[in-house]
Amino acid sequence: MPFRSKDLLEAWLEEFAASGAAGGGVAFVADQEPVDGIDSGLVIFPLTNATTSVYLAPIAVGVPDWRVTFEAQPEVTELSPESVYDLCRELSSAADLCAFLLRKSVAHMAQLAADVHL
Repeated sequence: MPFRSKDLLEAWLEEFAASGAAGGGVAFVADQEPVDGIDSGLVIFPLTNATTSVYLAPIAVGVPDWRVTFEAQPEVTELSPESVYDLCRELSSAADLCAFLLRKSVAHMAQLAADVHL
């Protein structure tokens, strides 16, 4: 399976959700055209308590590190204290997913390297 293919990332998201770590967040893999034959690995993490979009993406091809990106906010967000707590939980889930994707990427790259040496 190619590194960061849509199928592989969807399997990882299913594994993350099945672990219960998702905290109710529903992330999905974006449909994208591969660049130079390599899938980019863009994962969208919708926030219900903010007007900004959040996505997770690897920092570069061939590198296991992932980052959470917050897009510019189209409007001001005003939240009650309860909604701020809810947003904090959503952001915590996004951070957990980002760390999970990093761990899976490191393990996947190690397996690919091991397979090459067989």
